[in-house]
Amino acid sequence: MYEVLNGVRILELAAWTFVPACGGICADWGADVIKIEPVEGGDPQRYRFANQPGNVMMDLPNRGKRSIALDLRSPDGRAVLADLVRDADVLTTSYLPAARRRLGIDVDQLRAINPKIIVACGSGQGSHGPEAAAGGYDMTSAWARSGMCHHMTGNASEPPPFPPAMLDLQSGFALAAGVAGALFRRERSGIPSVVDVSLLSTGMWMMGPNIMAAVHGTETLPTSGRLSPPINPVCNSYRARDGRWFYMILLESERYWADLCTRLGRSDLIDDPRYATPAARDKNKTACVLELDAIFARHTLDELTEIFDGMPGPWAKVQNFSEVIVDPQVVENGYIAWLDDPDNPRPVVSGPVQFDRNPVGAIAPTPELGEDTEEILRAIGYAADRIDGLRTRGVVR
Repeated sequence: MYEVLNGVRILELAAWTFVPACGGICADWGADVIKIEPVEGGDPQRYRFANQPGNVMMDLPNRGKRSIALDLRSPDGRAVLADLVRDADVLTTSYLPAARRRLGIDVDQLRAINPKIIVACGSGQGSHGPEAAAGGYDMTSAWARSGMCHHMTGNASEPPPFPPAMLDLQSGFALAAGVAGALFRRERSGIPSVVDVSLLSTGMWMMGPNIMAAVHGTETLPTSGRLSPPINPVCNSYRARDGRWFYMILLESERYWADLCTRLGRSDLIDDPRYATPAARDKNKTACVLELDAIFARHTLDELTEIFDGMPGPWAKVQNFSEVIVDPQVVENGYIAWLDDPDNPRPVVSGPVQFDRNPVGAIAPTPELGEDTEEILRAIGYAADRIDGLRTRGVVR
């Protein structure tokens, strides 16, 4: 855990992955993140993917937090929430507008309790417009609606598989960045912000070049097949003899062409008039790709890795996830962290930001439902008998 948000208290009223991922990142950065969950069942992510090894979809966005189980349907539960709000710096939520108003966590309701609180909302399609009150998941609001799926599908017969939670996690990181910016603004000016991030806006940000080009009636990088790469033949993927794939992105092809041909044992291609210059390679790109296809197909992926070792141009083998976790760069940079759970230590992917060139180190584990209820309530002045009474009435767990 880092210390950049030490002393910051964040209340989280959210489920699934998007907004909880914001809390997980902020916890990595040192914030005290209190996850407020329903008394019955808690965040549905707890049981929806419980059959996965380690319940990774719960750990990834919820590591490092504390959990309080609270019945917000009851007046007593909402009174407890109000007491928590008084001591909080930030409230993050994925609840829809009607639910926020009903639970007393709309911006004006929160500011009536704590005028300095920052409110960070994650939504499907944004806080304005005809669908502001509609929900959404990343596959619909971001992947499908932003143009990303259309671009990735290209000329294929069906859309490609969607990586689990990919755009939820990216959106959660964007929301965490917004929270950090809002905390800085409040520290400098005293003005609290309302931070909004939608899944749709994140998807559009990631597809920004194509969307901006569409405004001008064109596409920056039109979808094309391998035989007609949009940049040049040495910015492409190639298949090895063992069926594995290899990428090289040699944007400045004039710098790398001779070295590439030499490494691949085809120095005769260096001055071949069909390929000798960037213009020639572009003009004859299909023939160039087919020539390279035949060369790459003579080598296994391991052989290609040896051939390209030390080459200054960017290249990479297409790795599976088992290879990613033992990649020397992943290991040396600490991109896989460990949850500091004495009973079940387990790995978790680190957030993408590091501070002071240090890995995040050990991270507190994902809390059990209501694990910290008593500790949290005692810290805001609740006596033991009052907590027992709330528990007896089912207000807390």
